[in-house]
Amino acid sequence: MPEQSARQNATNSELDAKQILTNSGLTSTQRNKIAEQFAEIVVDGMDTKDLLRYVFADMMDHFVSLTADELEEEVYNHDEELWEELVDNVTQQYPKLPNTFGGQS
Repeated sequence: MPEQSARQNATNSELDAKQILTNSGLTSTQRNKIAEQFAEIVVDGMDTKDLLRYVFADMMDHFVSLTADELEEEVYNHDEELWEELVDNVTQQYPKLPNTFGGQS
């Protein structure tokens, strides 16, 4: 770390502010541990709505980056019958609505 000097009668906060940390001496393992600790701090500070928004955005980024065949495979791996329903939803003029009356749709 580079040498620095502070004024002779500096307060503690002035001395703290003068210390510049660099990451040049970190190994990749140490950097990853810092990233893990920071991620834990950020997640701990999130409420359920924040977490859901983050997961949704991350999943959307992933799914829209896939080809149609890759997306179909992802959906199929989740639920073997879901792909056809989702295709129907986006290709029909009036998508199927969920049955909320208790009978069969």
